[in-house]
Amino acid sequence: MDALDWTAKWADYTPDKIALTSYDTNISYTYNDLHIYANRLIHKFTELHLEEGNRIAVLAEHSLEYMVLFVACQRMGLVMVPLNYRLPVSEIAKLLVDCIPCLFIYNENHQDKLAQLPLEKIQTISVDKLEHFFHNEENHAVKTYSIKEDNALFIFYTSGTTGAPKGVIYTNKMLFWNSLNTSMQLGITFRDSTINTLPPYHTSGWNVFITPLLHKGAHIGMLEKFDAENILCLLERNKTTLFMALPTMLLMMQKTAVFKNVNLEKMRYIISGGEKVPSELVSFWKTEKNIYIRPGYGLTEAGPSITSLHHKMAVLKPNSIGKPNFYLDLKIVNAKGETVKTNEVGELCIKGNIVTPGYWNNSVKTSSKIKKGWLFTGDFAYSDAEGFLYMKGRKNDMYISGGENIYPQEIEVQLELIKGIKKAVVLSVKDEKWGECGIAFVTTENEDLSVTAIREVLKTNLVAFKHPKHLFILDEIPLTSLGKVSRKKLYNYFNTIKSEQ
Repeated sequence: MDALDWTAKWADYTPDKIALTSYDTNISYTYNDLHIYANRLIHKFTELHLEEGNRIAVLAEHSLEYMVLFVACQRMGLVMVPLNYRLPVSEIAKLLVDCIPCLFIYNENHQDKLAQLPLEKIQTISVDKLEHFFHNEENHAVKTYSIKEDNALFIFYTSGTTGAPKGVIYTNKMLFWNSLNTSMQLGITFRDSTINTLPPYHTSGWNVFITPLLHKGAHIGMLEKFDAENILCLLERNKTTLFMALPTMLLMMQKTAVFKNVNLEKMRYIISGGEKVPSELVSFWKTEKNIYIRPGYGLTEAGPSITSLHHKMAVLKPNSIGKPNFYLDLKIVNAKGETVKTNEVGELCIKGNIVTPGYWNNSVKTSSKIKKGWLFTGDFAYSDAEGFLYMKGRKNDMYISGGENIYPQEIEVQLELIKGIKKAVVLSVKDEKWGECGIAFVTTENEDLSVTAIREVLKTNLVAFKHPKHLFILDEIPLTSLGKVSRKKLYNYFNTIKSEQ
């Protein structure tokens, strides 16, 4: 039995243990079900002449069928390419041309997009047909497969917020060491359970809790779409112990009518990241629900479990992303590649078995980001005297105004300290006088809070050259499908306003 075939191991050790539950369909699979269904799918894929290294593009929401596909692909050495179904069809078409799949799997609710996609020479199968294969096929003798640690298991396309999407290669080796890092930090065992509401086209939708809990023989609940009230009820009903949510999702949950009444006493930790985790959010959940929120940091190219802030330090070290996880090396360097001093800002670099071997069909980008085994993340950070890490924003987000380096995240923190401001986002644009300048977008709880009043407060806690030149009060900050800030929409808004002036 292959050491990396966790499903086969648990099917042998605890065959009747529930591995997966869909809370959309109320269907569950045991570890033995998952094992058998994957083998039946392998038999069908063999008939379709799929071979190691072939790509399978998937345009579908997360589901039990997706999990069966995952196990089958890992055993056969096939590469899953989860596509973002929220993208325009023209963008999905570009990803298909880039990854050149041998098989395209789609959910029926996306069937109308097929006619507009370049699928002429690609076999296509619906998720319903996929399910039919492994539910109705007889058991067959399956070839023994050796899961190779360096084989690609996923290609995750990045969101493309700073350019065209890039296909990040994710290997079995990364999967294994990420699972160890996550388990070491959180003490995950077979007794744990989670409910995943994150989409499959992002690494967090697989590798924050799904694959680490699969490794440990635990229980994984699946939910296609996030609904704040529904998820709270499900977390209580199923006595869930671990949960991953972006800060935006947690804010939505705490504003629901059921929040005060649900009992989440079995919840050990909520992991949060993807954007800045406000210390007020951490304190609120601890006070109201006695639940620890553990901020952390990760990215598609590594892990994604890179750092974690111990729950007992979350209040003592507000805004910190914690310390590096167990099986990786980390350093912060300046523009010359030299390690910076304590409290000095530099680029965060990561080395270890959790780092991607590179970008699909993009050797130039690979060589510019990975140097001598070190992944240059493009994120600015610094470390305090005790080794706790703090983010200062993306390298591409930093701007130079009048010769001064300015980090948008620093301004956002100061804006959000102003009473009445709920959320702040700072971007940069070109400026004729200063080279670049800041533009700030805020949402408020107080309708009487004006731009003038905000600027007056900033005078007392932020040096003048860091003040944003433009400041807008919005009803809400636009978000991406993952709940992150949509900088593209904010820039579009600014450009529209500017063109009307």
